[in-house]
Amino acid sequence: MGEEKGLGDLSLREVTGKAGIVPAAFYRHFKSMEELGLHLVAECSIRIQMIVGDARVKGAYRSALQLTIGFFFDYVTNNRSLFRFIARERTGGNRKIREGIREAMHLIAVELAKDMRMPKSISKVDTLFASELIVSICFQMASDYLDLEEDAHLEMRKLKVKTIKQVRLVFIGTIRGKNINIVSCCRSIFPMDRKGNNDI
Repeated sequence: MGEEKGLGDLSLREVTGKAGIVPAAFYRHFKSMEELGLHLVAECSIRIQMIVGDARVKGAYRSALQLTIGFFFDYVTNNRSLFRFIARERTGGNRKIREGIREAMHLIAVELAKDMRMPKSISKVDTLFASELIVSICFQMASDYLDLEEDAHLEMRKLKVKTIKQVRLVFIGTIRGKNINIVSCCRSIFPMDRKGNNDI
């Protein structure tokens, strides 16, 4: 995929030329550019789910988080063009690709939730919600990571540490938040007028 172009801006000739194949060979595998995009998203999702599983096998619980994020950024490093494509298409013009990316992130979150050893008082719904937030953070950080120069090793390390800290805060917030009255909290943040309407 092009470094700066979205899927809708790429021609079949550009893609096949980069891959070193003729257009006829492309159509033996994919019906359209859209189908190619969905295939790339699905492959990325499967690989990241495998990364989560590998961290589960290789690391103890306390180190699993750091392992997972480390493996994730290794995968981003080795697949820069793929993640640039995903970063663009998350807000791109193709609705099916956007939906595919959302579904891929959800499947990754489901896999990650299996490793989130929350207290029994935390529901599975809240655990999945926290997992989805973690995946969203990681994908956003991947976009920031790709903006760094490839030899900016110190900045890369700082960004990885920042990602781990943000993910830990999600864990802490999920555990501590179970005792917070959400309605009262929202009312304190978004006060209502005399008619009971929020300011937002």
